[in-house]
Amino acid sequence: MSLIRLIRAAVDLLDKTSGMRMGKAWEDPALDLALPQVKAGRLHHGLELIQQARGSNELRALRVEKLAEAAAAHTGALSRQAQDNPDALLWLGAARIKHAWNIRGASFAKYVGVKRFQRFWEVLAEAEAPLRQAAQALPGDPVPWDQLQWHAIGMRSGRQELDTIWKELTARDPHLYAGHYSRAQALCAKWYGSHGELLAFARERVASAPPGDPVTAMLALAHFEIAWSEDGGSDRSTEDHLKAYFGDPDVAAALSLAADKWRDGSRPHPCSLDAAHLFGAAFYFGGHPRRAQELLAEAGRRVPEILPWAAASLTPGRRYARAVRELGLT
Repeated sequence: MSLIRLIRAAVDLLDKTSGMRMGKAWEDPALDLALPQVKAGRLHHGLELIQQARGSNELRALRVEKLAEAAAAHTGALSRQAQDNPDALLWLGAARIKHAWNIRGASFAKYVGVKRFQRFWEVLAEAEAPLRQAAQALPGDPVPWDQLQWHAIGMRSGRQELDTIWKELTARDPHLYAGHYSRAQALCAKWYGSHGELLAFARERVASAPPGDPVTAMLALAHFEIAWSEDGGSDRSTEDHLKAYFGDPDVAAALSLAADKWRDGSRPHPCSLDAAHLFGAAFYFGGHPRRAQELLAEAGRRVPEILPWAAASLTPGRRYARAVRELGLT
């Protein structure tokens, strides 16, 4: 194991001491119960959940994403089950994407060796066929197209291909939270867009979202992506950079309007906790503790694996735990 991967493993182990449920910023009790079973190789538990979520796009997208993570080590068994089952094909394609990214790791590209990159692309390439088959078998399902966005990002398929996939996705569901999250990633400056394009996308999402839709949190996500990328060239500490960025009155005002649009008509949504973290962390770093308290009180101990808290610390669970204490939410 490389030094980078050893350090990452040590950091992850340290984060587990935070007492937080990392990577669990969503609401689906049935999924909570199924994930340990799937990780142990009992795949029928996961397939049933994916099948049951047909027609419930938000729930289906969440389940496919999380069950793919759990089944990343079982792609061989999944491929034997898939055959002509569109739910299993969707799951197989998503799991191959997770398996490929596990091979690549989360390091910057300059730290990923040639052999590891080659293996990453080999495994990732195998994800496309089952996803296309699933999309063809269930032509109204937007979830295969969400996964195809992640596939295209990793395969460096280019902006034109990503734009085509986005059109197919939004033709099936113009408000899918997971789809907007992956589109935002594609529009980041580190991939195929720019800060300006990412912000324009997020602002348009806020304007077009119906009241109560947490997709308005794409604006907070966009700002965290930009703040995180800018921090590398800053002489200030990470904390100071985030405080200055989110303390900007224009940024804070726009985020307040976006959060209010979601909260004013809020309705049950499996990704509401993720939105609460994005908005809550933005207000926390921006010096608006009351607004942060209102949002993060709902999140409890369930924390996103990466943003927003990873923008402030290598151990996001521990950083969130500190914010909870400072806000008096313990």
